[in-house]
Amino acid sequence: IVRYFFASGSAYIVAMLPVFAMLANVSGAPLMLTALALLFSNSYGGMVTHYGGAAGPVIFGVGYNDIKSWWLVGAVLTILTFLVHITLGVWWWNMLIGWNML
Repeated sequence: IVRYFFASGSAYIVAMLPVFAMLANVSGAPLMLTALALLFSNSYGGMVTHYGGAAGPVIFGVGYNDIKSWWLVGAVLTILTFLVHITLGVWWWNMLIGWNML
């Protein structure tokens, strides 16, 4: 919901990610995994907000779809992407940690 206060993904990253990264660092979370998780999670906002990504305003402004269909498709894609990040992403991060790459 916080994502709706920012007109672009870049503004959200500049304003919010340092705060989240600092909180994660203070709590003792691994820095590289924290950075990857925060950056991956930024893609969710671009999928749900019709003005949050680079192509969104163009596609929405031309009239290819309405806001209801944008939110519906965005919600479905966000859930699917989240599931991929939770399953394959966590597995891949464990592999990278096992290989001492993170």
